[in-house]
Amino acid sequence: MIIKPAWRNFSRNLHRYRVLLLALTMVVATLVMVIGTVLGISGTLRGKASRYFAGDLVVLGYDGSGRSLISEPEVVREILTQAPAAAGIPTVTWSERSTYYDAGNATLFFAGYYTRQRRLVGVEWELERPILESFDLLEGQIPEADDQEGILISSAAAEILEARVGDRIVVSVVTPRGRSNTVDLMVRGIFAEASFFGFTSYLHRRTLNRVLEQPEDQINEMGIYLADPLQQEERAAQVLSAAIVERLPAFGILRDRDEYSDASRARREQREYGVVTLTAQLEEINDLLQAITLIAGVIVVLFLGIVVVGVSNTYSMIVFERTREIGTLRALGMQRPRVVLLFLTEALFLALAGVMLGVLTGVAALEGVRRLVDFGGQGWAMLFLVRGRLQWVLPLQAAGGIVAIGVAAALIGCLRSAVRASRVRPVEALRQE
Repeated sequence: MIIKPAWRNFSRNLHRYRVLLLALTMVVATLVMVIGTVLGISGTLRGKASRYFAGDLVVLGYDGSGRSLISEPEVVREILTQAPAAAGIPTVTWSERSTYYDAGNATLFFAGYYTRQRRLVGVEWELERPILESFDLLEGQIPEADDQEGILISSAAAEILEARVGDRIVVSVVTPRGRSNTVDLMVRGIFAEASFFGFTSYLHRRTLNRVLEQPEDQINEMGIYLADPLQQEERAAQVLSAAIVERLPAFGILRDRDEYSDASRARREQREYGVVTLTAQLEEINDLLQAITLIAGVIVVLFLGIVVVGVSNTYSMIVFERTREIGTLRALGMQRPRVVLLFLTEALFLALAGVMLGVLTGVAALEGVRRLVDFGGQGWAMLFLVRGRLQWVLPLQAAGGIVAIGVAAALIGCLRSAVRASRVRPVEALRQE
């Protein structure tokens, strides 16, 4: 008995709402664009970082030398594959890597050109295939499981070297013993990346170990890729750490960069194992993301304030213009609570219309930017982009939150006017011209 008259009143008075409806649509569209952009760049960054750092959670083994080595790979492998599953934490796969992290001594050569690399990563192609296939490959493909002569290089390296898929390049390193070694490898794929993560090449783990004069089976890092890293990172870290404590000497969880640095240099009587989170690996960049999120939060608050004030002012005028109507309803026996409910229901229709239009407008704008705008010329921005384009993300829960916030703001803005309308005296209202 409230919904039908509320809808009739809303539709009949739509001309009074058109400006407010347009404002609400634009506010919600802006919120969708801001939140979708922030979540998108955050997800893009985490995806690139997890490939770079061997997973969302990485197990390291330190003995005080400053270099990680997994001397008990069978035990760590069991922990990584069994502990998360037992705790009900879904994973995508795990990693077993050897790494060479020496920006001054890792070099790629081809046809008289060279480029230095921040990191050489030795991977198991088949084991990490589900993750490596998320690379934005410009040419080629991920090498086959037993391919020990293949290498993946970034578009930044390929451009400097003027190399293409099928070319053979020389990888040069300085071994821990101080000797310069080289290996001749074939470019199997070129992935699009020109940011910080673009100064990295991926080759087979055994190949990297051989050129470093290390045992072919040596593993420096082992990690897992979580199906839902944002929600499960902390819980998964605790589960892995607890499992490590039960079976191996342990130093716990490293949650920030300082702990990470201290753990690698600490003097130890034996090799100890621990878990480092992706958040710790990205601490500096996370500060930037938090600043962006803070700015987005301020924008959200400002725009919600605009919605509340706009709705409040509009409904104050609407209540004044409909005083005789309200008086008639009160004279016919409508009680004050129902008058409040009538106006709040009208505001609900307004909010739902504005929110739905706003969400559609915001999504269309984000998709338009993704398809039409290329930020490839902005080198600093490549860290957050895929092939120079913005990838936006708007999960169902985020969209639901925007809808709920928009509706709540409209109802709050209407509440004061609705209460004032319920207090109108029928006799006085009917006298008003």
